[in-house]
Amino acid sequence: MKTLALAASVSLLAVTAANAQDWRAAAQQDVEALHQEIQQNHPALVTGGDEAGFAQRLASGYAEARDRAGRVRDADDYAFTMRGFARSLEDTNITFDPNWQTPPLWDGQLWSQMTTAWRDGQYVVTWVDPAARNMPSVGATLISCGDLSAEEFARQRLDHWEGNLDQPGDREQTAPYLFWDRGNPFIGGLPGSCRFANNGRGRGRDYTLIGTFAPEPSRRAAWASAVYTPQVPLGVESFNGGTWIHLHDLTQGSASQAFLAQIDQQLATIQGGNVVIDLRGARAGSAALGYSLANRLWGVDYRVSQQRIEGQIVYRVSPDNRQYFVDTLGRMQGDPVFAANYPGAVRQMQDLIAQFDAAAASGAQTFTQQITPPIPAIEAAAVEGEEAAAPAEVATPTSAMRGNVVVLVDGGCRNACLDVVDMLATLPNVRIAGSPTGADSIHFEQTRVALPSGHGYLNYGHKTWFGRTRASNVGHTPASGLAYTGNPTDEAAVRAWVGSLFGG
Repeated sequence: MKTLALAASVSLLAVTAANAQDWRAAAQQDVEALHQEIQQNHPALVTGGDEAGFAQRLASGYAEARDRAGRVRDADDYAFTMRGFARSLEDTNITFDPNWQTPPLWDGQLWSQMTTAWRDGQYVVTWVDPAARNMPSVGATLISCGDLSAEEFARQRLDHWEGNLDQPGDREQTAPYLFWDRGNPFIGGLPGSCRFANNGRGRGRDYTLIGTFAPEPSRRAAWASAVYTPQVPLGVESFNGGTWIHLHDLTQGSASQAFLAQIDQQLATIQGGNVVIDLRGARAGSAALGYSLANRLWGVDYRVSQQRIEGQIVYRVSPDNRQYFVDTLGRMQGDPVFAANYPGAVRQMQDLIAQFDAAAASGAQTFTQQITPPIPAIEAAAVEGEEAAAPAEVATPTSAMRGNVVVLVDGGCRNACLDVVDMLATLPNVRIAGSPTGADSIHFEQTRVALPSGHGYLNYGHKTWFGRTRASNVGHTPASGLAYTGNPTDEAAVRAWVGSLFGG
């Protein structure tokens, strides 16, 4: 999921040149388009499961968005109107992206000179501007703001705007924004007074908070005090006699190729000892890089033999959804290398389009395909020209990985990272550790639609996976004994704890 651009910056100068009337008209137009696109094409309305709940959220979200659109004055108002509508549907794969540069995670405009983190079920102060006076101390816990409890205050400012507070991973990732102004006009300004309990004890004390400009270096430092921030996106290092693999970025490119080359050079050593696969903060890229790593460590035949992919894929029949696959087929056939090397994939796509046509001709709203393993494996292998064999073609494969593996995750592990964890969790010598990840919906494979104003894009999943190991909008939660409850930004403490999982 991408972060919304909010701060006034050079990248927004051209965008903000439009007047309030223009932005209001753009919001009204795009709200209607988003509603129509979801109404006509989203599978949740017809494929079974939560049709009534989704339809209700769509209706209420649409009504709220229409009201907000009528109050839009500028780019921020527009962006938050669209973002709030998308997130109100409570499908993690429905997102809105503005048509301007995505800022860093620590982006903001004003703040109350401090930052909080979500720790042990409370909002805890982790950073205070050194120049600020009469502020709560680092370690203080939030009790209330005005007449709102800490929970009510957080829901007002964060829920459905920055994340879903019913998901632990989103609690972790959104906590720094609690006392930041990120340009949202629909939640009110920064609070004037809040009560904090220093040292987490007692009835607490009221503090008068002052909203000030938030300089980028301070925001960056504040964010890093609350949420783990990877310093080495990709890399390999020795750890406790084994190997620590940094896999914080799943983006395909020259860096990922160099990373895999590094793995290849040390492969025998890595396979012979214990391994940490560190996926904290891995929110960008493709699952293919994770599959490529696993294919090397365990061997592709063994990895595929362990993966149990079951269930059914249900497609919603609509002209737009059919066109997605027609366009995909066109890209396949337009690439002579792909068409020559993967004729089966071309035939599968042709068969799928034929099923759309047959279903439409019969008046059906859906059709179903049984999952045939190993679909994700084939997709991942294709990236490197590897050929993933079906389990039936493999005679008693054995694992090349002889040590134990800890997969380290946090709330920043989302999007493709979840697919990687799903796959790694099928391997017998793997334990998932750390803190709860982000989540994703069972409505997947995104369609990306340019909204009519030209100011943004709608993304949504156009088919539904029934029978997935994880339920919809559920992530990975480490089991008891594998859950890290300390400070996630204290890397020395994290490493000491991880070492203890291996008995070190």
